[in-house]
Amino acid sequence: MTNSPPSSEFYRPRIGQAAAKGLLIICRCHLCRQSRAYIASDLVQIYHPETFIADLFGGRCPRCGRPDCWSVRQRFPSYEDVGMLTVRRPAGVRRTQLWRDELYSAPETSSTPQDGSQS
Repeated sequence: MTNSPPSSEFYRPRIGQAAAKGLLIICRCHLCRQSRAYIASDLVQIYHPETFIADLFGGRCPRCGRPDCWSVRQRFPSYEDVGMLTVRRPAGVRRTQLWRDELYSAPETSSTPQDGSQS
C-alpha cells in the first residue's frame, strides 16, 4: 500500500469540510518562500464551500505564478499557535475603477430632437 493520497475527487478535501472541523489552511510556495495561513471558515465566505483546497488561488502561487512549487495543506490549530501564528483575515473589499485606452471617435448625432418636442 502506498502513501499517495487517493486520486478520486470524492476524497479530495473541500473548504466547507475544513471549516466545519475548524482547520487552518496553510499555503506555501517553495520557490519564493511565501507562506500564508488562513482560517478555513474565513475562506468559505469568499469561495464556495465545495471548492477543493488544492485549487485555492487557481492552484498557483499568487506572487510568482508557479503551479509546480505551490502546496496547500490543512491542519488543526495547536496551543503553540496562539499568539505566535500570523493568520490572514478578510479586512474588507476594495473597489477599483478599471480604465482602458482607445482611439477617440466623434459622438454620434441623432436626427431626432433631444428635448422631447415634436414638430
